[in-house]
Amino acid sequence: MRARTSAIVGAILVLSLGVAGCTAQTPSTPGTPPPPATAGPATGSLTKTFGTGTALDYPCDQLLDDVTLATLDAKLQPGANFTPASGSSAEEAVFIKGTACSWLDSSSGTTLIVTAAKPDPDTFASLQSAAGTATTQFGQDVAAYTSGTELQLFTLDGYWATADSDLLSDPAKLTQVGQVLLEELPAG
Repeated sequence: MRARTSAIVGAILVLSLGVAGCTAQTPSTPGTPPPPATAGPATGSLTKTFGTGTALDYPCDQLLDDVTLATLDAKLQPGANFTPASGSSAEEAVFIKGTACSWLDSSSGTTLIVTAAKPDPDTFASLQSAAGTATTQFGQDVAAYTSGTELQLFTLDGYWATADSDLLSDPAKLTQVGQVLLEELPAG
């Protein structure tokens, strides 16, 4: 019995280390805001839509691979114990059953927050309406919105992805992250 308990605890520890820096959906009641989150490494934009969505669980290293992260900042590492900030795009993505990921350069304090979600049509429309004026920077099938250092992408297939970091003040890096995210989102 003791060996089995030790094996279970060990397996849980390995799994928890494997997802450090990534927050997946948590159970919640659609239409009601989740309880306030603890302070996270970045706040992102305020959304406060708190709709519903289809479960979309990505490993963080699938959303942005090591090569992409290294071109943004070679010192970025998964953010340990990442909890999305209250009212942020990351909190919204998690609430609507998506994924939110965080990376941190501890020497400079620079963070990168990336999300992916598939909101229900009403939530999708509400999020897109709140985003501002769209560009077609990533093609006709994607509405792209930038505000400060945040990028929001809305696909014709109903997917929503965001990226937020001071690193994205460089237009080339913003475009690079947007293209990588679009390659990872499912079509259809």
